[in-house]
Amino acid sequence: MEPIPYQNPSIDVFGIRVDEPVTMITDVLVSIVCFYAYFKLNKLELKSRVYTYYRYFFILMGVATFLGGVIGHSFNYALSVYWKIPGWYISMIAIALVERASILYSIKLIEKKYATFFTWLNLVELTFFMVVSVITMNFYFVVGHSAYGIMVVVGGFQTYVYYRTRQKGSIYFMYAVFWSAMGAVVFLNKLAISVWFNHLDISHVLMAISAWYIYKGAMLIVDDPDYSRR
Repeated sequence: MEPIPYQNPSIDVFGIRVDEPVTMITDVLVSIVCFYAYFKLNKLELKSRVYTYYRYFFILMGVATFLGGVIGHSFNYALSVYWKIPGWYISMIAIALVERASILYSIKLIEKKYATFFTWLNLVELTFFMVVSVITMNFYFVVGHSAYGIMVVVGGFQTYVYYRTRQKGSIYFMYAVFWSAMGAVVFLNKLAISVWFNHLDISHVLMAISAWYIYKGAMLIVDDPDYSRR
């Protein structure tokens, strides 16, 4: 496996080896933001499918990033590489849910045939990326699925909603897309500051910012009486 540029040195914590400690901490940072968003949304106890999709997006992404930090990075040396798969799959399902929420939220603004097409495409692309990622055991396919889901599907639908309705929640999703794009640029170009803050660490912080804006946007959208009851 190709070594990570500027990889965090391993540290010893009470006699236990911990690999990539900063990468693990920044992964957990994303999970903390997601868990916070889930619990705040969960208090609303709404009934719409859009609301349900957002709730499950945050709880699943929180679990996925926690597993990614602890199992995928810090303690993977004690496990098989295949232990990365649960975190990968959970994160891809989470992204598919936030895509589905944006499609459903937009459904009154687009023709039914387009809504149906993107709903099926949502399932097809999820299946494709899940199969290819496990066959190749290449994390880039997980990143590719996330980039497509957030930047193309969520970004596209939320931009269209804002154009048609000036829904303030959609603006926050556009901010989320921007920070996700910055994270993808950092990750793909392996832009690092030092061994203690490499491209993974930076991209995780940008993911946390993106997740926060998704939360802010979701809170406004599920509170919208004209569109959230779907």
